[in-house]
Amino acid sequence: MNGAGFMHGGCMMTFADSAIFTIATDELAGSHGVTMHLAGDFLDPASVGQLIEARGEVVRAGGKTIYVVGMIRADGKPVLSFNGIIRKITRR
Repeated sequence: MNGAGFMHGGCMMTFADSAIFTIATDELAGSHGVTMHLAGDFLDPASVGQLIEARGEVVRAGGKTIYVVGMIRADGKPVLSFNGIIRKITRR
């Protein structure tokens, strides 16, 4: 939590970054990826004790690029909308 007692914005963005990969599990199909882009709009604060959930959807996938949009909610209240782009990579 930050000094005001709310979830730190950087922590929320880290959660969003992790969430885009969970949301894109089917499109990744066991391959690995890296975040090419991640953006978020802070809508409201999240407080101690609230259940924090991220949900979203893949809006486009093809080739090596996957586009994801989503929302983080605190006890059902929207606190961060996010969008991200994942680039599939091959391991060497």
